[in-house]
Amino acid sequence: MGKELFHNLRLNDRDIQKALSRVGVFITDYLTGENLSSNLWESSSYKFDPHDKDESFLGQLHPEDRQRARDTLERVYRGESDILDMTYRLCDSDGSCRWILSRGLVVRKTDEGRPLLIVGSDSDISELKETEARLRESIEKEIKRTEELETLRQIISSISSSLDIQETINRILSEMSRAIPYESCSLQLLRGEYLEIAGAEGFEDNELVKTLRFPFQRKGSLSTRAIQEEKPFIANDLAREFPAFTQPFKKRTILSWMGVPLIAHGNVLGLLAMDGYSKNQFDSHHLELAATIGNHISIALENAMLHEKAYRLAMEDALTGLGSRHRMTMEGRFLFETAIREGKEISFAMLDIDLFKNVNDTFGHDVGDVILRKIAGILRTHIRAVCLLARFGGEEFIVIMPNTGSRSALAGMERIRKEVARSSFEEIGGGVTISIGIYTGTPRSGDGMNSFIVKADKALYRAKQSGRNRTETDRD
Repeated sequence: MGKELFHNLRLNDRDIQKALSRVGVFITDYLTGENLSSNLWESSSYKFDPHDKDESFLGQLHPEDRQRARDTLERVYRGESDILDMTYRLCDSDGSCRWILSRGLVVRKTDEGRPLLIVGSDSDISELKETEARLRESIEKEIKRTEELETLRQIISSISSSLDIQETINRILSEMSRAIPYESCSLQLLRGEYLEIAGAEGFEDNELVKTLRFPFQRKGSLSTRAIQEEKPFIANDLAREFPAFTQPFKKRTILSWMGVPLIAHGNVLGLLAMDGYSKNQFDSHHLELAATIGNHISIALENAMLHEKAYRLAMEDALTGLGSRHRMTMEGRFLFETAIREGKEISFAMLDIDLFKNVNDTFGHDVGDVILRKIAGILRTHIRAVCLLARFGGEEFIVIMPNTGSRSALAGMERIRKEVARSSFEEIGGGVTISIGIYTGTPRSGDGMNSFIVKADKALYRAKQSGRNRTETDRD
């Protein structure tokens, strides 16, 4: 075979060799050592030597591709495969690389099955590889974006699922770390001229941090700037951009900061501040995420705040700040049913300001309201936390005392009555007194809370009829 093959195929014709090379054909004759390289190898310093096991050839390849190419060639050399099929990067002396697809076929073998002649072609697939890389990058970005959108959906759903203000704040702090990595985070509510921290996460002492507050519209303040510009703001070098930044850590220094203004329907609610321990921790993508999720956070926070306000209006007496009659009904029923379930005594006390109509008629209702608030303050000071204190209506108040017998209830109410009696109210130039009626009993299944209130009210009536400024009791 050998040279005869080239002569028989007229491969010794220079024009034919050039044409074959230009279309990427290569021919390797292992018996004679003759080789026709494709034009893709013309710029390479490689010179084929069939006796060096193609190590020179492998040296021209990208290091990451060499072992794979070596394994493919070894299978052909050992006669384990008649097909040569490999993709690799051919590197030039300047360090640039081209992707090559080499495909060949063993057309002559030794008796042992080793190759004598291989014919194949080389193709430059760099453009295809670049297209694949761009497509793969695009797919990866789309997958990441889809995953990111699902994460944002979960975050928004979690944040919006509660109307309790503190639970909403806690969820905002914990869920935000899934979208934007931070070391510490605080949610600050705008109250008057200050931003007060209502929730904190990741600090050495979160509760201590929650005692901090910062002036709003402070010159040079990053928080003020973020709120005034109404968009998230990044400071990736705090030492340079805001050296007056309050450092709440003893062991770590915050170097990067992101502020997300919380604005709903044009109303400034506050700011979500995220901190990082390294410079340049936050980037433009984090800003984009913050802008996307910030609006949802603001709406969820506003809803929780409105719910809290509505709940407070329903459960709190607007004039005195004590529990409302609605709260007395709701929470009082719970205390009453607990007493039934546990078989414990419970005491109800009705309190009424004596001759209060005279105060309103003489000094006016505005003064009367002041007196009501002051007496409510005295009651609040002397009532135990486990008891329920509410304004029943007009100048009447009610106290529900769980697990309290008649003697204890009487002693407690007497302290309050005497405290009111010795108090002086400058608005009317003197004092007022109160009368109290108490009913104590152990409720049973089928009893209604209202029956206990009625009996306490009857005891109050007896106190009024007996001269006022006194306490009357009744029990089962």
